[in-house]
Amino acid sequence: MDWLPVSLLDWLMLTFVGLLVLLMLYSLLRRLWRGKPKVLFEPAVMFSPEAATAFALLEQAVNHRLRVFAAVQMSEVLAVSAALGKAQREQAAQMMLGETLDFVLCSPGELMPRVVVALTDDSLSRTDGRHRHRLLEQIETAGLPVVHLSPKDWPEPGMLWEEIAALLQPDTIQPFAVNGRREPTLSLPDDEPDDEPEIKW
Repeated sequence: MDWLPVSLLDWLMLTFVGLLVLLMLYSLLRRLWRGKPKVLFEPAVMFSPEAATAFALLEQAVNHRLRVFAAVQMSEVLAVSAALGKAQREQAAQMMLGETLDFVLCSPGELMPRVVVALTDDSLSRTDGRHRHRLLEQIETAGLPVVHLSPKDWPEPGMLWEEIAALLQPDTIQPFAVNGRREPTLSLPDDEPDDEPEIKW
């Protein structure tokens, strides 16, 4: 059998070629077994049924007099005041971290936030409900009125607009900062250490 390797070097070369062929076959078989690449993403549902109904109701109520934005990060509506100390700035930023507002109504031209719309969520635990209530109170204290909508009792578009329009009276709107964003300050009461800080102008 002249085709068999004779020297040790020939055996090493044959072994190397054999391993290389096996690796190529293994890689090819893995691709065949896997089939087509799996899709990593798929379209998600942007709104729950309640949120979709509320969005349509708000659009009908404001009738182009305001712009409706959904699921807005709180940090996009309120800014931490630069006048706060470092610890207070960090606490205020942490307080807003991850918080999302259901809807924000903005003026159509300059897109200034004018009203926050919150959907009533009965599924929240007592602790989460209290946190949400305090958060909405802080938003109102910062100068943005809040309208509450209950999926159990949707108002008529006309009645909803009357409620919104009443909050847009000039004497109820505090001026915005020069850069178009509100700059709240933080008050930390000494007698209530367990309560969340209150935002004030």
